Amino acid sequence: MDEVIERTAAVEAAPEHEFYVVRAALGKEDKFLDSVWKMLEKKENHGIYGIFRPETVKGYVFAEAESLTKLVDSLRGIPNFKGCIQTPIQFEEISKYFEKASEQVLVNERDLVEVIAGPFKGDRARVVRVVPGKDEVVVEPTNMPVPIPITLSLDDIRVTGSSDVEDNEE
Repeated sequence: MDEVIERTAAVEAAPEHEFYVVRAALGKEDKFLDSVWKMLEKKENHGIYGIFRPETVKGYVFAEAESLTKLVDSLRGIPNFKGCIQTPIQFEEISKYFEKASEQVLVNERDLVEVIAGPFKGDRARVVRVVPGKDEVVVEPTNMPVPIPITLSLDDIRVTGSSDVEDNEE
């Protein structure tokens, strides 16, 4: 009787799963995810529990699966699939992508900023407009003879001077 109870307990236990990093074609992550979802709807016993792509990570998708072999076998043949990183990762490593950063950069129009990423890295600029709801700003570089408006993410700038300081100096 004890043997029967042990076997049913083993059957009811959820299968083990791990998190893996899947490489996708750069810029084609959304198309890759669409293809994966279509495959998951049609195929049974694929061994994939979840798959997601953070906006900030380019060329990679994270998947929760039973094993690496089941994951690779399921994804093989899907367009834009480039492979998997063989070592599983801990959930703590990807949990940061589930949380929205509570730290907000306060930027006002006419603030002086420094571009800290992208092709204009190191340039100083003045904020022309803050785009509401998108975490973007439109800036005009101050070192160019003809000011060209450039749309940048708030992550790509650092405020160096506020508009209040500039008003007092003028």
